[in-house]
Amino acid sequence: MVMRHVIFDCDGVLIDSEPLSMQIDVELLAQHGVVMSLEEAHRRFVGHTFEAMVESVARETGIRFPADLSAQKDKRLMQLFERDLKAVDGVADVLRILDAKPGIASNSPRGRIVGALELTGLTPFFGDRIATFEDVARPKPAPDVFLAAAARAGTVPELCIVVEDSATGVSAAKAAGCHVLGFTGTHAGPAKHAVLLDEAGADAVFETMAELPALLPDFVKPRKGKL
Repeated sequence: MVMRHVIFDCDGVLIDSEPLSMQIDVELLAQHGVVMSLEEAHRRFVGHTFEAMVESVARETGIRFPADLSAQKDKRLMQLFERDLKAVDGVADVLRILDAKPGIASNSPRGRIVGALELTGLTPFFGDRIATFEDVARPKPAPDVFLAAAARAGTVPELCIVVEDSATGVSAAKAAGCHVLGFTGTHAGPAKHAVLLDEAGADAVFETMAELPALLPDFVKPRKGKL
């Protein structure tokens, strides 16, 4: 029997990591002579892989970045995660009431995701149902990682609901054939960000995890009271 399935993006949806990740991105670029504000980095590259960001900046500037720049980022970011990373407020409560184990589809490296889930106590909710850009030929905004996540769960994209926080991710999930809910709660200016997610094709947009169960009525366990 083909099952319905909920797929979460990781950064900015499960873990409040985007500000930490962008901080390291900006610092690494600055070390190589590229001055970029956090706001510009977020606007241009949120939802994309670090490699895609570096390739874009290299084309614009002609700078040759070191081959181990991604490894440098992973090391520095995990150190920052160990000190400052938190799960998105309320997401563990939502994960507890889902009637089936969810999955993850992310543009981050698997090792970073596994480490982040362990640090935030979210590992038990996902098991090995983690698909990353490392598993597919093309990262988001291509649909590949969502197709892989659906296949890993033994289902089809049409029966999947994706929770995404970036326009890049929303576009990728829609291209895969999934239903998509856009989350704005970890972004500065949620109302403005909601417009971007809506324009990217989100079926609905929400700001707090407390709102999510009402958007997933067929995926949560019956229960009395409020979340």
